[in-house]
Amino acid sequence: MAPASSLLSSRSAVSVRGSRAAQVQGARRPSLARSQSRGGRVTGAPLSVRAVVMDPGEQSKPRTEAIQNNTNPWSAESAVPVNKKARGEPVRIKIDAQWYDARGWALAHPGGERWIHFFDGRDATDVFYALHSYGPNGSSKAVDRLAKLPKCDAPPPKELKKPTPSEYATSMSFRDFRGKLEKDGFFERNVFKEAWALVSVLGLYVSGQYFAYSNPCVATILLGLGMVQAGWLGHDYVHGRGPLCDALRYMPTLMNGHGVEWWSQKHSMHHTFTNEEHLDNDVMMEPFFFLRPPSESGRPDSKMRKFQHIYGYPLLSIMFWLWRFHSVESAWKRKDKKELMFMAINYLWLAFCMPWQVALGSVFISGFVVASLVSATHQSEEIMEYGEGSEYVEGQFRSTRDAETVFGPLETWIWGGMDTQLEHHLFPTMPRYRYHALRPILKAWAAANNIAYRSSPSTKIISDNFNLLKTVAAAP
Repeated sequence: MAPASSLLSSRSAVSVRGSRAAQVQGARRPSLARSQSRGGRVTGAPLSVRAVVMDPGEQSKPRTEAIQNNTNPWSAESAVPVNKKARGEPVRIKIDAQWYDARGWALAHPGGERWIHFFDGRDATDVFYALHSYGPNGSSKAVDRLAKLPKCDAPPPKELKKPTPSEYATSMSFRDFRGKLEKDGFFERNVFKEAWALVSVLGLYVSGQYFAYSNPCVATILLGLGMVQAGWLGHDYVHGRGPLCDALRYMPTLMNGHGVEWWSQKHSMHHTFTNEEHLDNDVMMEPFFFLRPPSESGRPDSKMRKFQHIYGYPLLSIMFWLWRFHSVESAWKRKDKKELMFMAINYLWLAFCMPWQVALGSVFISGFVVASLVSATHQSEEIMEYGEGSEYVEGQFRSTRDAETVFGPLETWIWGGMDTQLEHHLFPTMPRYRYHALRPILKAWAAANNIAYRSSPSTKIISDNFNLLKTVAAAP
């Protein structure tokens, strides 16, 4: 997950495309100067790179065909496809080696019709298994539905959006890798760890409530930390699949006032099109944050840009309030009575069960912590210009960096699993307590496939993000 930011652009070794000509004052983004962490010990069978033979005359896929008219962060609007076909025309998507005609399924798709059209003529295998229930991750609901779709031939060449040879090789190897992790039990949920995570969050809320009137400062900190951890845990539930995650899906709505349906749509766009302008709202937060200068992006400027390194981090504290605003707005428009009921309970609790200073302060603290951490793992990586992004797997390596915590177990706990951001982006339905064990194995797979695995100390990432704000603030 990630909040506000976009960044200066260039290319690293993992990219298969040329470097962008425009650079800010000739400088490259700080992330590209960092050392790339590789290696790690792999248990079990050795990993290898799959040989790939592409058809002669193979062409890379064209631009992602989507449009977003309103990119202001106050708007909850997100991108919609522009290649939407007339009703009755085939909409072909590829999962594994099979093409499906999803024209009839598009309107019934639980995530919305637009997702089907985004992948018309494309291989959606890696995105499908990343975000859907397919058996090993706790439920087979989505893959069972997929089996009922009508099969079809590949689309005509003019509609076919093929990956590059590099992207294809990476995806094929990654699918083998995913299968190995499934066999090794990485997607299984541990009932004791799940119970401890939930009890610890409830403990922070109960403790904060206990001190709300007798010691408001302590209560504000405890509730703020509780909201942070509830956010991480709710994030895990919404991504997760299976009976437990289904039962606790609305926990973040009840405890933090965050609407699940709005957030899920926003966050799935972020996962699918990470750091792609106009598709990933988390890198489109102008005029509050400019992480590419207008001289490069061509978008309107703001007089406040030159001060963004001063107000940038403090402003992140409004993130949970912004999410609350969009959550209520979305639930009201959809007439979602369940979400509105849970939000009402949350707001009644904040209004009548603690001093107003505690209520406001805890939301500001939690928003600041979450926004500061999760933005760090994407901001200093590559931003893809509109329609330029890679296929799913290679795109995650280009746009995401792991954080190496430096202050011990307390810092790791505060990160809530998001220090392993790359592991999460590649396997979002995997329980977050599996990611640290996965990290060395993923590093080894990346090295075997000649992909740069990006990882830096958490202090370095935060420092580089501040310097990025400052560099863009000074740009013409």
